[in-house]
Amino acid sequence: MNIQEVALRTGLSAHTIRFYEKSGVLPKVLRSDSGIRNFTEADVTFLEFISGLRKTGMSLPDIAEFTEDGCILERLQANSMPSSSVKRRVTILMNHRDKLLQQQREIEMVIDAVTQKLTYYESYLNRPDEDEDTSSRGSLSQR
Repeated sequence: MNIQEVALRTGLSAHTIRFYEKSGVLPKVLRSDSGIRNFTEADVTFLEFISGLRKTGMSLPDIAEFTEDGCILERLQANSMPSSSVKRRVTILMNHRDKLLQQQREIEMVIDAVTQKLTYYESYLNRPDEDEDTSSRGSLSQR
């Protein structure tokens, strides 16, 4: 499939896909005799994974190091991949996962705080109308 088809499928711009290829983040894609990129399903799957890493905050240098050996699935299945390359990838992914888990914990804390605020504000809005002074309602921690 050509770069426009891949762009539509992945949601990435053709410019970003070209940048990933030029910077070494995406391994070189096969080209036709006329120089047009011809992406395989494996290329697209690999690009989607790279895009996911990037969206979740992995740096381009880390992604470039991760993808240094290209798509290694076939070499792994053939048992012809050096374990040092696999260990490097495991380390990069473990470090990224740890960062994501920390972000997840932080996001969950914010979600809990937002939920508490929403509950308080909704109970305030759903109260029976009263003529009392609204400035005396609630403690400072509830505002």
